[in-house]
Amino acid sequence: MPETWYPIFLKLTGRTCLVVGGGEVALRKTEALCDAGASVRVVAPQACGDLLRMKNVDVALRPYETKDLAGIALVIAATDDAALNARVAADCTAQGLWCNVVDDPAHCDFILPSVMRQGPLMIAVSTSGAGPTVAAKIRRDLEEQFGPAWAEWLAALAETRRFVQDSVPDAAERHKIFHRLAEDDILAAAREGADQLRSKITDVLGRFGLKGQK
Repeated sequence: MPETWYPIFLKLTGRTCLVVGGGEVALRKTEALCDAGASVRVVAPQACGDLLRMKNVDVALRPYETKDLAGIALVIAATDDAALNARVAADCTAQGLWCNVVDDPAHCDFILPSVMRQGPLMIAVSTSGAGPTVAAKIRRDLEEQFGPAWAEWLAALAETRRFVQDSVPDAAERHKIFHRLAEDDILAAAREGADQLRSKITDVLGRFGLKGQK
């Protein structure tokens, strides 16, 4: 029976994560963690140049030790040594830490999906480890479907949402406004450009008696 996974997005800002490994795979995992706001420590006897040049990443050029897990929130084992990866996973289990072993779902507490990003929009795709290349294909298909207009739309909605929450005390009325701003014609305006999007949102707010959004 295949594993059943629980999908989740983690807030890693201000948390310290450990990457064991210093190659290209470790580099990609480190970059993704940094993009999520995590503080990253890397432990490996050797590390690629791009990894060594990363700012705000603590790289220790030595073999992994169990004590490296102290103060860590999340671990990724990304070495080409299966025995070492298994040891890291076992140490994490013993200490109650979440661990991902790259390309080895059997030793993973969590798996990393293929992610499509468009501004604040994130769509994560997983095949539960059955076919990572298929997940990547689905992500590419999604990138074609969800273009840059979505980022513009969502950024404008975030600003508008704050304005509406500050201006409209009635929850039911706020819900009506947010529902209206989620309709397809607003996205269509975003595809025409930022000015058209702003004009459309202003028009919608005006129909609800709201004016003066900055």
